[in-house]
Amino acid sequence: MLNVDLSMLVTVLYVIVLYLFLSRFFFRPVVQILHKRRQLIEGRLEESRKRIEVVEKRTDEYEQAMRSARADAYRQQEAERDKALSEKAELVAKAKREAETAVQEGRARLRSEADAARAKISGDLDALAKRLSTAILRD
Repeated sequence: MLNVDLSMLVTVLYVIVLYLFLSRFFFRPVVQILHKRRQLIEGRLEESRKRIEVVEKRTDEYEQAMRSARADAYRQQEAERDKALSEKAELVAKAKREAETAVQEGRARLRSEADAARAKISGDLDALAKRLSTAILRD
């Protein structure tokens, strides 16, 4: 029985020595490596998150700049269109005034020509009446 107890004691001692040896030279380095690896991964994840935030911020700034540029371009186009419409309206008004002036001048010329034609016809009518009366009286 003593023999069994001694062998059992030796086995327990071997297990304890093996446990201490493995803890000191195997498990502790493995745990440290795993801990360092976890820290490294977490650090990289945090760095990635920060980079993503920076990229998203820059993307938002870019999109805002694009919206602003588009709005400026639309405003500029609208201003150019309004200016062109204004110039067109001015040209149309000027053309109407010139056309009205030309029509009035044409009417005035027509009246003067009509008056001149009436005066000539009246003068010719008087001369024709005198000739006719002379011709009738001669006969």
